[in-house]
Amino acid sequence: VDMEAFAGIVISASHNPPNFNGIKFKTSYGGSAPESVTREIEAMVHSGTQPQQRTGALKTEKLAPLYFKRLRSAVDFSVIKRSRMKVVVDPMYGAATGYMQEILKGSRGQIVAIHTDTDPLFGGLHPEPIEENLEALKKAVRTNGASAGLATDGDGDRIGVVDEKGRYLTPHQVFPLLLYYLSHYKKMKGKVVQTLSLGYVSERMARDLGHEWEEVPIGFKYVAERIMKGGILLGGEESGGYGYGNYLPERDGILNSLMIMEMLAATGKTLSSLLREIEKKYGASAYLRTDFKNPGIEKKVFVERLKAQSPAKIAGLKVKQIKDYDGIEFVLEDDSWLLLRPSGTEPVIRVYCEAETIEKTKRIIRWGNAAVNAL
Repeated sequence: VDMEAFAGIVISASHNPPNFNGIKFKTSYGGSAPESVTREIEAMVHSGTQPQQRTGALKTEKLAPLYFKRLRSAVDFSVIKRSRMKVVVDPMYGAATGYMQEILKGSRGQIVAIHTDTDPLFGGLHPEPIEENLEALKKAVRTNGASAGLATDGDGDRIGVVDEKGRYLTPHQVFPLLLYYLSHYKKMKGKVVQTLSLGYVSERMARDLGHEWEEVPIGFKYVAERIMKGGILLGGEESGGYGYGNYLPERDGILNSLMIMEMLAATGKTLSSLLREIEKKYGASAYLRTDFKNPGIEKKVFVERLKAQSPAKIAGLKVKQIKDYDGIEFVLEDDSWLLLRPSGTEPVIRVYCEAETIEKTKRIIRWGNAAVNAL
């Protein structure tokens, strides 16, 4: 955006293993290209069409200074730099390595970094910042007495968060924390947009605090479309990607890491105490996800089969609503929900579930897992 470039190309496997390596195409507004553009590119690739060849010198640019300037426009660095907090960062051997240390140079606080070697195989890790991949981060937080652990995925656009006690926070807790800070503490206004799989706490909060709220299909591109229309305060997805209306129509793991640090420094509170504030007013969130290999079933057929066998109750709770615009979601009488959906990016079927206690979540998700196994 700052260079007024026509496009940007990123070579990345994102949060996936290296064999998923591919190309992300970014447009002049700084976000991912819409499907109309990517389909045209894909059609050219598959047809063997040769693009017009151009000659000229390859120019190398340092992009970090422009990036840091943009970050400084979106985050209160003064409050972060005055704080003496200690934070552990885990770039998971990925593209975000070194950025937090560089931009926070001269701060009173301390950055402890793990998994910082450049490694295209990600040290054997699956570079997705979910709990099963963050045991080293949880341990480092406890060992160092840190205020938080902040992990970014392979290409640095998603974030995983560990609190001061070394406990992993799900996106269904992190997204409400960000919204609560922006709205309750910073008094910022705007619309809240979230994907189908991001849960009920942020919806309750948005409506209570006077924000317009919208739910969209899974995929950050749908959130980005709303950000581009303007008036958005915060947008998010279940996989740890969050975007802001005053930034770019894109996820940014480093920006969100800095926003978590700003939140802690500005409020003087811990992540666990802030979460307790939220849970007291809007309810708790216990979230689980199960992934199954997809035997090749199409999403439309998958939804039709599950809809045909829809139960009146799941785990003893009445089904009050069924949403079938992206997979199939059963919303239960107490706002607990169960979503079953073939992934759009990987050959897997995902079962998502959120309830107010982990015991209830386990009971509900068992039904979903059994339903997928029975297909």
